[in-house]
Amino acid sequence: MKFEYRTRGNVQPQGKPKVYVTGHPKDCKLFLEEIADEILSLENCGVYFDGEPEAEYDREELTDRLGEMQLFVIPVTKRFLCEKNRAFDLEFPFAISHHIPVLPLARESGLEQLFNEKCGDLQILDRNDPDVTAIPYQEKLKKFLGSVLVGDELAAKVRAAFDAYIFLSYRKKDRRYAQKLMELI
Repeated sequence: MKFEYRTRGNVQPQGKPKVYVTGHPKDCKLFLEEIADEILSLENCGVYFDGEPEAEYDREELTDRLGEMQLFVIPVTKRFLCEKNRAFDLEFPFAISHHIPVLPLARESGLEQLFNEKCGDLQILDRNDPDVTAIPYQEKLKKFLGSVLVGDELAAKVRAAFDAYIFLSYRKKDRRYAQKLMELI
């Protein structure tokens, strides 16, 4: 496992909403750049991904990192739905069970019914929707991202409401406990 990120201007992601792009490893290689570019053009956030999605990983460390995310974005393909992969077996169910919003992006047509059968009744966003009366893809994407990610302006207002800061130092292996402590604070 090798968590990496992209941001606007390749700046540090601290303080920015965290978006996790996952899917079948072959799909991530195909669609990651396009999806990250789309998201970053609309929101100032950190787009995270596993740079080695087929490598061995520590389940506890992975779920700790996944718990930090505000949104999961999944390119939906037949591979994602039908072939064994960590995104479908672990990461997608983690997001659902932890009430983290999921944005499924159709990357192949005709999979809506199969997706709903396997993943539940989630709205899937399809760039190639043939319905000319539908709201354009880019507009839907912008509206969805704006509804789930806390933008810089709102985050600045929240930070300004507090006049104290806490620094918590911890060992990597104690990250889970440190996160629980920070949630309590």
